[in-house]
Amino acid sequence: MTRPDDLSGQCALRDRDAGAAGCGGDTSHQVIISTAGLPARQRFEAWRDLAVPYIDIKPPEDANAGFDATGRALRMGPFLLYAASLPAYDHGRTALRIRRDSLDHWMIAICRRGRQRQRSGDDVVALRPGVPYVLSMACAFEAQRAGAEIDWLALHVPRDAVPDLEPALAAALCKPLEGPTADLLAGFLGHVAGTMDQLGAADMPHVANAAQALLTAALAPCSEAGVAAQARIEPMQLARVKRIIRENIGAATLGPARLCTMAGISRSRLYRLFEPLGGVARHIQRERLRVARRCIEDTADGRSIARIAESVGFFDPSGFSRAFRQEFGCTPREARLAASLGQPQVDDGSLAVAAASRSDVMAMLRRL
Repeated sequence: MTRPDDLSGQCALRDRDAGAAGCGGDTSHQVIISTAGLPARQRFEAWRDLAVPYIDIKPPEDANAGFDATGRALRMGPFLLYAASLPAYDHGRTALRIRRDSLDHWMIAICRRGRQRQRSGDDVVALRPGVPYVLSMACAFEAQRAGAEIDWLALHVPRDAVPDLEPALAAALCKPLEGPTADLLAGFLGHVAGTMDQLGAADMPHVANAAQALLTAALAPCSEAGVAAQARIEPMQLARVKRIIRENIGAATLGPARLCTMAGISRSRLYRLFEPLGGVARHIQRERLRVARRCIEDTADGRSIARIAESVGFFDPSGFSRAFRQEFGCTPREARLAASLGQPQVDDGSLAVAAASRSDVMAMLRRL
């Protein structure tokens, strides 16, 4: 089997409007990945490692005969729109993978061609063609796809970007968005996906505002239908406390007592909110490690690993290294080295990326 690093420089990738990069900053507003031009036996592996490293994929039976796939990722303000045309394959996202990459974005997913059926816990969803569904990267799932070709569209929505929509999104999880406003949202996202090449960086704030307005309108029936008052309040409280944690991530005194004071909630309430996430202390540590990893993997961040660790509240280098390895399966130095090996390389005027590191789609998701 071909190793990922053997595919370096072969899977085409193009960045548009490259800009200055810092910790959490953009390197481009659009990335395009295609398996065209690769040897047939290497296409599936290249796609898996470059385009969707955040899911587990079962190879199609005829994967060795060729795997023609193209994906586009467009960063528009706080959102990421991902569009892909590819063969059908079964895939999933495990609880272990969720813990490892810490990605918990909401997704407004539309299967425009082909079929997808997935199970997440007790919820079973059969996506109807062209209909937007609310999914979450924080939920483990198993999915089956069928059809000659899958045309997939997904709007990735960070939880911090739309805190007021959190209750409605939670109420609509694994459900379709229906009605005229949902149709408008689906049509708008499809139009943006079809005109990516015509959009520049200056257009992105306006596109993002339109997307958020349409998403709010499409979710209105979910809010109006109502869920229990407690179920509506808890997601908002959790989102607010999470935001406080992120805003004070480098504070040595950040802990349950300080959070209760800053958020204005009781200790028992705080513990109840974070119980499904493994506890408040565990969440703080996971968030600190996630931010540290993002900075360590940002090649434009020239700070030492020790300085980065201190900036997110780890003042013991050896303790930070142990916690980092336990969380991500590698040391901070190994993560930095892998990121440095994955920088784009110029090849006949085009850009290519080393599959040994994370893909630019993954990097864009982390920056949301």
